[in-house]
Amino acid sequence: MTEKLAAKSWNAEQLEDWLIRRVAQLMGQAENDIDPDMPFNSLGLDSVNVMDLIVELDDLLGIEIESTIVWDYPTIHLLSAYIATLIAH
Repeated sequence: MTEKLAAKSWNAEQLEDWLIRRVAQLMGQAENDIDPDMPFNSLGLDSVNVMDLIVELDDLLGIEIESTIVWDYPTIHLLSAYIATLIAH
């Protein structure tokens, strides 16, 4: 897994790449098969998988992300962009 880095060193593209890699691993698919604009449930992830990803992001970035955030940002692309704005402040 990716080494923990200071949150401010992550941008939206890096977060998106990380999420694509993790989703591909969880789903046993190639990274190229993961569409960052598809909703998490359409990618085959259930609520437990998504919550596990949020916990991993919390640990990775050293911040606390609300577990309900995926309701407002239901795709890899949207979630990555939102988290990037959180850590930029």
